[in-house]
Amino acid sequence: MSVYKIFPEADSTIYSAYPTKNTGLDEILEVSVKNSLVAAGSDDIRRSLIKFSDSDIQKINTLRSSNAYNVYLKLYLSNAENLTSPYTLNFHQINNSWIMGTGKYLDNPSIFNGVSWYSTASYSGSSNNWTNTSYYITPGGGSWTTSPTTQSFSYNDNKDVEVNVTSIFSNWVNGQNNYGILIKHTSSVENNSDSYIALSFFSIDTRTIFPPCLEMRWDDSVYDTGSLQVINSSNTVLNVSNNPYYIKNKSEKYVFRITARDKYPVRTFSTASIYTVNKALPSSSYWGIQDVKTEDMIIDFDNSYTKVSCDTNGSYFNLYINGLEPERYYKILIKSILNSGETVVSDGNCIFKIIR
Repeated sequence: MSVYKIFPEADSTIYSAYPTKNTGLDEILEVSVKNSLVAAGSDDIRRSLIKFSDSDIQKINTLRSSNAYNVYLKLYLSNAENLTSPYTLNFHQINNSWIMGTGKYLDNPSIFNGVSWYSTASYSGSSNNWTNTSYYITPGGGSWTTSPTTQSFSYNDNKDVEVNVTSIFSNWVNGQNNYGILIKHTSSVENNSDSYIALSFFSIDTRTIFPPCLEMRWDDSVYDTGSLQVINSSNTVLNVSNNPYYIKNKSEKYVFRITARDKYPVRTFSTASIYTVNKALPSSSYWGIQDVKTEDMIIDFDNSYTKVSCDTNGSYFNLYINGLEPERYYKILIKSILNSGETVVSDGNCIFKIIR
C-alpha cells in the first residue's frame, strides 16, 4: 500500500471583523465564529483557505497509477474554545484565484498585500472582490462551488481534521481549476448572533511538526509467500533487515524489508541455524510510523492502506519519504493479526532519521 503526502503552497485566514487584513504568514489558521462577543449588528467570522500546487497534485495522481484511491485533508488542532457537541465543519472547493500575501494578524499597521475577507488579492476599494459577496452581515468571505464536503465532531472525537476530499481532488485532476479549499463553520452557526466557537489549526508556517497536508492513500500491496512459512505466534522476533538509519528527505521512496522468526523455534536436525529461518508475516499485517520524541503516529495503522506486502523473499512495505519532517527520528511499528485472532504489535527494532 502507499500513503503520499503533499504540503500547501499557500494558506491564510480571512476575518469579517477586519475585512481588509491579510494574514498569509500567520502560524495558525482560524475557523471560528465569535459573533456573541461583538456588538449587535456586527459579526466576527473567521474562515481559512488552503491551496496545494498543481504540480504536486498531478504527481500524486500519477504515482497511484490506476489504483483506486482516497484523498484526505489533514489539519492539526492548535487551540479550541467553547466547543459545542456535536459541531460540523464545511470544506468548499474555491472558485476564485487568490494571493496568500505576507501579513500577520498582529501586524501594526496591517498588511493588505494578499487575500482578505473583502478581496482575493491586495484590497483597493472595489477591485479584486470575491465573485460572490452575499454572506451574512459583512459581504465577502470567499467564493466556492456548492455542496460542501463535511466533517462532524462529537464530544469524544479527536478534534484534528481528517476529511475525505476525494471528490474535490478528482475535480482538479479532471480539469477544473485548482483554487484550493475554504474551511468554515456551517451557515446556521455563522448566521447566529449568539454563536461563539473558536478553532485554531497549525498553518504551513508553523514551527511545529504539524503542518497541514493533503494525503493520498491507495492499496498497491501484494501478498505471495511462495515457500515461506507464515508466522502464527506472538513469540516472534521482528527486524528490519535493511534499515539505512539515515534517509535523505529528498528521497522519493524506500522499501523496508522485514524479517520475522520464531523466538523459540522447534529444534530440528539441520546444518543451518534454526534462528535464521525467515518467515512471512500474516496477510493481516499493517505498518505505521511513529515520531520517536512525541510518540505521535505520523502514519497510523490502516486496514486498507498500510498493508504489509510479501514476496518469496519475505515481508516488506514501501514508504514515501516526502511526508516526514527532516532532522527527526522515526520508529517503525508492525501490527499483525494472527489466525487465533490475537493482535500483536512490535516496533521491529527499527529507528531511522530523516536528514536534509
